[in-house]
Amino acid sequence: MKPSTPISVALSRLALVGFGAVLGAGAMLVAYPFVFPPPVAGESLPALTYKDAPAAARKGFRFDESAAGRDPIHWANGSGSFVKTDAGWVLRLHGDFKAGPGPNFWIYLNQRAVAEESDFRADAGRLKLTQLRAFEGAQDYRLPAGVDPSDFHTLTIWCETFGAYIASGAIEARPGPG
Repeated sequence: MKPSTPISVALSRLALVGFGAVLGAGAMLVAYPFVFPPPVAGESLPALTYKDAPAAARKGFRFDESAAGRDPIHWANGSGSFVKTDAGWVLRLHGDFKAGPGPNFWIYLNQRAVAEESDFRADAGRLKLTQLRAFEGAQDYRLPAGVDPSDFHTLTIWCETFGAYIASGAIEARPGPG
């Protein structure tokens, strides 16, 4: 048996340190949103001004709790709506919104029904809206100028870091305020 040289011992230790650093960084990426979650949004939502468009003033959705792509780690529950204001459309996640924490969640609008990862990836017309700010509570997001939720079928939350489906809800017409 050939004895180890100081160079081979140093290289082995360096490789172990490098492996440990990569493993530790990966574990922190996964654990970070669980250890340091963002605060509950619970925004005091302003009264929104509706334009005079009764049939299109409000559209709602509820996250599908029976979607095929959900699992105990990847999920979101609750409801939301799109409200047409004088300044354009606003996406409002309601106070009942709650999602399992994870890194880099984004909100998309899809032109087709989405209930799992393959549906999401098959939708070439999807629109990436904004990054999710909190995993719980009421939140408002302004849609870009010219974007009308009537042109889309589903709102989806997607994890960019791991390419994972989180949740989706079909967008439905809701009557405007009474």
